[in-house]
Amino acid sequence: MDCRKYEPLFGSWYITEELGSGAEGSLYRICRTDALGHKYYSALKVVSVPEKESEIASLMAGGMSLDEVAGYFDSVLENTTQEFELLAKLKGNSNIVSYEDHEIFMHDNGIGWDILIRLEELTPLVRYSIDNPLTADEVARMGRDICRGLALCRRYGIVHRDIKPDNIFISPSGSYKLGDFGIARIIEKSTIGLSRKGTYEYMAPEVYWGRDYGASVDLYSLGMVMYRYLNDGRMPLMPPSPEVLHADDRETAFVRRMSGNEIPEPRCGSDELKRIVLKACAYERADRYRDAEEMLRELEKIVKDPYEELSEVSGEAGIATEEKEDRNEPAAAGKRGWKIFGILALLCALIGFGIWYAIPKEVEDIGVADAVSGAQIDGAAEVYIGDDLTLACTVTPDRFKDEPVTLISGNENVITVEKKEIMAGENGVLHALALGDASLTMTAKEYSEEISVSVVPKVTSIGGIDEKISLTTGDTQTLKPALAPDKFKDEPVTYKSGDKKVATVSKDGLLTAVAAGETTLTVTSGGCTFKASVSVSDPIVYYAPTTTYKSSKKTSSKSTKKKTSSSKGSKGYFDSSDDEHF
Repeated sequence: MDCRKYEPLFGSWYITEELGSGAEGSLYRICRTDALGHKYYSALKVVSVPEKESEIASLMAGGMSLDEVAGYFDSVLENTTQEFELLAKLKGNSNIVSYEDHEIFMHDNGIGWDILIRLEELTPLVRYSIDNPLTADEVARMGRDICRGLALCRRYGIVHRDIKPDNIFISPSGSYKLGDFGIARIIEKSTIGLSRKGTYEYMAPEVYWGRDYGASVDLYSLGMVMYRYLNDGRMPLMPPSPEVLHADDRETAFVRRMSGNEIPEPRCGSDELKRIVLKACAYERADRYRDAEEMLRELEKIVKDPYEELSEVSGEAGIATEEKEDRNEPAAAGKRGWKIFGILALLCALIGFGIWYAIPKEVEDIGVADAVSGAQIDGAAEVYIGDDLTLACTVTPDRFKDEPVTLISGNENVITVEKKEIMAGENGVLHALALGDASLTMTAKEYSEEISVSVVPKVTSIGGIDEKISLTTGDTQTLKPALAPDKFKDEPVTYKSGDKKVATVSKDGLLTAVAAGETTLTVTSGGCTFKASVSVSDPIVYYAPTTTYKSSKKTSSKSTKKKTSSSKGSKGYFDSSDDEHF
C-alpha cells in the first residue's frame, strides 16, 4: 500500500523512508518542516484492515455477502477506536512509547480501512543491540524501565501480551520504552489467520495452551527477553554458545519449555539478577512475581544507572587540612596582625555578599493547594475521573505575590485547565477528562514549577452481570450492575453493544436480543469498564406430526357425540379431543 496518497499526513507530515514492514503493519519515518526551515521527525505505524484482499474472499467463501463483509470490517474499526482511547491514556509515561495522533481512511473499494498512527521516533532494541551489545547492568536497567511501564498498565487492568525485543525501544537519553501498546490487539481483531512469527518464543505457557491468564504473562515475556540478552542471544534450553545451532534446535527448546522443563541459569549476570530472571520465567504462575511492582522493587536494588551522579565521595585526602603550627619558627607579631585583618576583611565581604544574595531577585517558589480542602499539593495530585480540582497558587517571595500564574496541561487528553492565567486571590480549575498521568506546569515570571496529576477511576469493579450472557431472539434482560466501592455505587453507567444487529442495549440497561449471533457488551462507569460476551440463538420450534385418521364407521349428522377414530397405520384409538397434544 502506498501511504503517500494521504500526504500531507496529519496536515503537515511527509514520508521520508520506510523503516520496515511485517505482519503487524508497516513502519515509516515522517518529517515536517516549520516556517523557519527546522525539521522535526516522528514515526508512522500503518495498519490495514483487512491486511490482504484475500481476507475478503475468505469471508465471502464462508457465506457472507459483500455488504456483510463491509459491515464486519466496520465493526472491527469500531472496536479499534477503543484501543486508541487506551493509547491516549498511556501517553506521557516515560517508559511507554508515546502515541501522538492517528488518522483513519476508508479503502477505495469501500471495504476496510487504513489506520495511520503517529508515534514518537525511537530506536528499536533489536537494531540498537547489534552495534551496542547489552551488558548485564543494562539488561537489569531495561527490565526496570519496562516494569515501570507495566506497573502503570496494571492500574488500568491492561495486559500487553506481546512483549518481545521488537516492541522494546530505547530513547536518546538511554531509557527503555515499551511499544506497540494496543496495536498488537488491533491487529489481532482485524486480521484473519495472522502470522505472529517470533512471538511464541516469549509467550507464557498458559497463553500457548489456551488457559486463563493474567498480567503475569507480561512479566514472563519480559523475563524471556532479559534471559536472551544475558545468554548470548540464545533462548532457554537451546545449545549454549558457541555451539552451532541446527534447524530444529529452536523448536525442540520451545517444546521442552512449554512442557515444563526446568530452565537453567543464563550465562551472564550476577546471582541476584539471574534469580530475578528465573523467577519471572517460572513455569507456574504461582511461582512468579505477583505484579510488576514487586519485580520492579527487586530490580531497583541492583540497577547501576550510569546516568545518576555518584552520591559518595572519598573523604580522606584533599577534603580538609588542619593547619599545623610550626613550632620551630614562631610567627612575627606583624605578620599575625595582617593575617587577622585579612581574615576579618574576607568575613565582612562574605557577610555582605550573603546579605545581597539573600534579597530575593526573582520568584523562588510557587505553592499550590486544593482550594476546597486547603491541603497542600507537594509535587503530585490525584483526581477522580470526571471531577474538578480547584487550585490555589501562592507566589513567593511576598514581593511577587501579585504576579499572574499561567497553568499549562502537559496532556489535554487527560486534563484541561479552565483558566490559563490566574491572578492573586483567583483559583484555577483543573478538569479530569480521562484516566492517565499528565503534568501541570505553573509559571510566574521566569520561574516554573511542575506537579504530576494522576487521573484515577472512581469505580474499581463492576459486578452483577454475567461474563457470558445467552439469550434467544426476542428475549430481553434488564442489566443491574453492582458498582464498587460503595461510595460510588450510584455513578452513571453507560452501555454499548458491539453489534446492534445481534443485540441492542438502552441507556437504562435493557438488553434486547435482535438476531442470532455473538457480540460484546461494554459497561462503563466511573473510569471502570466491564465486558461481557452476548450469544443470541434462534428459538427452537417444535412441529406436530401430520396424522391421517379414518372413521371406523359413518357418523350420523344428527349425532352430537363425536365418534372414535382409528389412526391409519396405528393399532390404537385416539379421542379427537386429544388433538391438542399433537
